[in-house]
Amino acid sequence: MPRNDAAISRVERVRRRAYLTAAGGSVAAHVFIVAEQLLRRDWANAAAFTLGMLVSAWVVAALVWLRWPTARLSGLIVTVVSVSTTAEFVPLLRAAEIGTGSFLSFLIMVALWFGLLPLRVAAPASLAGFMAFAALVASRPTHDLSLLAYLACTTIVIGMASSFGQQITTFQQDAVTFEQASLTDPLTGLPNRRAALDRLHLMHAQLLRGEHAGFTLILLDLDHFKQVNDTYGHAVGDEVLRALGPALRQVLRADTLIARWGGEEFVLLIPCSGAQEAHAATARLDGLPLRLPAPLPEVTFSAGAVLAHEADSVAGLLDLADRRLYAAKHAGRRQLRWDAPGEPTLLN
Repeated sequence: MPRNDAAISRVERVRRRAYLTAAGGSVAAHVFIVAEQLLRRDWANAAAFTLGMLVSAWVVAALVWLRWPTARLSGLIVTVVSVSTTAEFVPLLRAAEIGTGSFLSFLIMVALWFGLLPLRVAAPASLAGFMAFAALVASRPTHDLSLLAYLACTTIVIGMASSFGQQITTFQQDAVTFEQASLTDPLTGLPNRRAALDRLHLMHAQLLRGEHAGFTLILLDLDHFKQVNDTYGHAVGDEVLRALGPALRQVLRADTLIARWGGEEFVLLIPCSGAQEAHAATARLDGLPLRLPAPLPEVTFSAGAVLAHEADSVAGLLDLADRRLYAAKHAGRRQLRWDAPGEPTLLN
């Protein structure tokens, strides 16, 4: 799995655990509250608490059984919690005083706003909500202004913590984006030389530890690419390079890494356990003309291939593949070579 995908997957897993924990706790709390109200025959907020319980249960179901991504649930959760909390506050307009439970409900709503909404939306919404709630509390004949002051301080702390958290999340997402850009060739969208070297070093290290069955490394260079640029122009040459990856993908196994090495050179890494499997995986490449989408010209390539066990270092593998690539060019191009002058032929 590419590093950026792994990082995004880790973030999503953390969010899912947090959502499941919060939703599960919310279900338990709402069940307890609704059961207590039923015993007391207190129906004042029964509808609001029942709705909260159902929404929390739905979040659990969406995450566990429907496998919804967390981003898809954020808007729904914020909307339903805001509506249910507002519905809970409506009866307070006629109440003699505001109980501590309402203060906690307001804090839960604010925490969700700051946790699930962008800061530019959560901050003004929380400010407006606090002003409305404070006016409601102050308008009651009996009210506790110290508790209201604690509520204001707690709201500010939640906002600050959310601000720091969102900044950290943004930095992490930017880091993932920058890392992906540093490993991607901007012209072709393929992995670049650095990404290919990272994968090559990883596979070679796994091979030395006995954790990998083997692989084939191929250096590939387009034949007479300068003539393509001179004849059709550099814009068409760029289109040829962009189309090369998809064209190679059609004739290679799905587990092959295709990367741009530089210029008109590309590198292929094909997992395979031995010479016979390597030959089968690369047989269609030998002498293959690449038919690119019209009106792009047909191109051919020369390539040098090496098995993982033919050298004891990554540098040695690259040097051997490079010598075989040039042997293919000197032998007339449009071919894949498994040997160079003075070397034994490994594959027949």
